[in-house]
Amino acid sequence: MFKWLDTKNAEAFGVEMAKMVKEMVPSDSSVNESKRASKANYSKEKMQKRINQFKESENLNFYKLAKLLNAFKWELKDAGYEAKISDSLSAWLLTTLRAK
Repeated sequence: MFKWLDTKNAEAFGVEMAKMVKEMVPSDSSVNESKRASKANYSKEKMQKRINQFKESENLNFYKLAKLLNAFKWELKDAGYEAKISDSLSAWLLTTLRAK
């Protein structure tokens, strides 16, 4: 039961994914939309390998998944990313993590 509630690894992974995004995707709105989308797609490709490794080692229930995504979104929000970008990346991350 307690392992089911242990979200330490999930939250750390959410922060790790947000750091990858922060390294590759500019947060300032002065960058045009197509360039930012291109960089976001590149970061998704880089994140995919790490996500697959994490999925193999960690069994995510809905609580752990929620904590992971919450850590991811707040890390991006604190870094100054627009809600549109963080929502889009969070939706992609959720879909990728839930894919079999």
